[in-house]
Amino acid sequence: MTYRFRAVLGAALVLAMPAAAQETALTVDRIFASSEFRSAPMPSVHWLADGLSFVDTRPAAGGGTDIVRVDVATGAVSVMVDAATLAVGGARLDVDGIELSADERRAVISTDVAHIWRRSYRATYYVLDFATKALTPVSTAHTLQMLAKLSPDGRMVAFVADSDLFVTDLATGAERRLTSDASAEVINGTTDWVNEEEFEFWDGYRWSPDSKRIAFWRFDQHRVPTFTLWNQNTLYPTASPIRYPKAGEPNAVVTIGVVDVASGKRRWVDLGGDSTQYVPRMEWLGADSLVIQRLPRRQNRVDVLLASATTGKTRTLLTDRDSAYVDVMAQPVWIEGGRRFLWVSDRSGWRQLYLYGRDGKLVRQLTKNGVDVLDVAGVDEARGDVYVNVAGPGPTQRQLFRWSLDGRRSARVTTAPGTHSVSIGPGARFMVDEHTAASRPARATVVDLRTLAERRVLADNDALEKKVGALGLRPLEFIKVPMPDGTLLDGWRIAPAGFDSTKKYPVLLYVYGGPAAPTVNDSWGGTRYLWHQLLAQHGYVVVSVDNRGAAWRGRDFRKVTQLHMGRHESRDQIDAARWLARQRWVDGARIGIWGWSYGGYMSSLSAFTGGSVFKAAIAVAPVTDWRLYDTIYTERYMWLPQENAAGYAEGAPLTHVDGLTANFLLVHGLTDDNVHAQNSIQLITRLIAARKPFELMFYPTGAHGISASNTPHLYDLLTRFVLEKL
Repeated sequence: MTYRFRAVLGAALVLAMPAAAQETALTVDRIFASSEFRSAPMPSVHWLADGLSFVDTRPAAGGGTDIVRVDVATGAVSVMVDAATLAVGGARLDVDGIELSADERRAVISTDVAHIWRRSYRATYYVLDFATKALTPVSTAHTLQMLAKLSPDGRMVAFVADSDLFVTDLATGAERRLTSDASAEVINGTTDWVNEEEFEFWDGYRWSPDSKRIAFWRFDQHRVPTFTLWNQNTLYPTASPIRYPKAGEPNAVVTIGVVDVASGKRRWVDLGGDSTQYVPRMEWLGADSLVIQRLPRRQNRVDVLLASATTGKTRTLLTDRDSAYVDVMAQPVWIEGGRRFLWVSDRSGWRQLYLYGRDGKLVRQLTKNGVDVLDVAGVDEARGDVYVNVAGPGPTQRQLFRWSLDGRRSARVTTAPGTHSVSIGPGARFMVDEHTAASRPARATVVDLRTLAERRVLADNDALEKKVGALGLRPLEFIKVPMPDGTLLDGWRIAPAGFDSTKKYPVLLYVYGGPAAPTVNDSWGGTRYLWHQLLAQHGYVVVSVDNRGAAWRGRDFRKVTQLHMGRHESRDQIDAARWLARQRWVDGARIGIWGWSYGGYMSSLSAFTGGSVFKAAIAVAPVTDWRLYDTIYTERYMWLPQENAAGYAEGAPLTHVDGLTANFLLVHGLTDDNVHAQNSIQLITRLIAARKPFELMFYPTGAHGISASNTPHLYDLLTRFVLEKL
């Protein structure tokens, strides 16, 4: 009754406001239940070989999708295939993805997408011939397929169905099975849950450049324990079992095979005798060689292997080690026809870019210590330059820099403060730069890399920017938060529009805090930023601080948390709250903390170990004991529970429930396949045993993101809790 009364009362108050006030007042419905503040779509850039144009997909006025060509030099947009043509049985297709053939005469398009985990999906795929406009189904035997890809010569298309690898001859339509041992335990050509989630790869096969062979991953999950998710919304609950290896439990055994497409003959690559190792990266280098990355289970070393697809034999090209862990990078970037390659490593104390010869010998370090290099954006071999994305000049920025391969010169390419995400075309003449900042939603422009001049705007969010500007919000401000040892942490503050530093305000800390996952970024925060502004309109100050481990501030800052996840991070959040309590504009008796996923873990641990620092805490989908989370992520930072029992116990919120004094709200989705609701259920058991009061919300159909249909209700709940308890 209380909930219903207050929800109606709140709605009545909004309706009673003058129209002008309603225009500037943010509500949960305006943010989450309408399209009022939705960002405009940015281009999906598929560069053509000329480097002067790209292919994109755009919604058509009458429904369906047009495939268009965009000339970056002139800005001209031409329709290559219209939505009326992209139709099957009279029904227009909504194209979700497109992949061009090497000769750009054909493309594979996907529609009717049904997601499996985060990124992998089943779909209906077609091959589109640009000259004839003909659509050919990739498979007539399988309604839905995965990962359909044209062979480099454009004559065949491969795909995965029912965890086996298939190939279709486009001239005859003949469909052949290349692997035949798939089952509930064996996967060919794609990946299992944990590799997809933590190594971010799900495409499990690669065509050879000569189109004669396919190299593929095979995952044997026989020893991986099963976790069951339950749907309670049926007469009798229905089960959805998934293979999910928790910390210390067996992983899938990973192998790599090479199959001859014509004969079906297979050869296995010699990856060594360690059946517990990870093999998260593999690409072709020429028609016979494969470049493979291999890590031991502790993930404190990576071997870059060069394998012969003909013999299966391998040799070690490069080994990178770290006393904590190594990050799994993209594959080496090969240049000069495969004679040399680029590699990113933390070995200097900063994440930097190195140049190597094909013999594995170091040529030189290309970039300079002081900022972390994130990845390689492109290479201009004609000019002898490499473009890299950098967390610099400060850790809140994402900028593009250019270094010469001889190490003699460097230059900053992007200059506007904020976050730049770039796509560099072949030949490195032009790039598409998608730029956002804390006060500016995304804007995509074409930049001439010879002159660094902006040539034209491809897409913008001027309408959204104007809409947000009309709200009269106080812009997000970046701040520095000192720790007791003198370390300055990066933070931001969102304050009410009429902020007066002589008055005292309640403060809500927003935290994520996980390894190399900062929240203090100069980038547009979307709906969550607007919700924080909604709280500011109610008189709250919202603050976020990047604790040790989270920010891109060099190797030691990021990896200080090794074997002790939660210790340094929660201490930094508690010390940040204590510092806030000493500021004249803060009501030190009303400081709260909230977070989601790792942030839910952080808000729980900080509230349980922070004494009376926090008056309120919200944990959404938290890990409450690292023994309940998956192998790859957890063991990377904590090693196995059998090796680090004390670290696991110290970092578990379950261990510290006796310290809870704050008002505590716990939220979880019951169908969360990532951080299982088991985490919250075990926490509830401990809270009950400790006789601690708390509030609880389970979403029966909520996955890790709770799901869009539940979002307005969730933020109603969070808003009400903050207003009542803080």
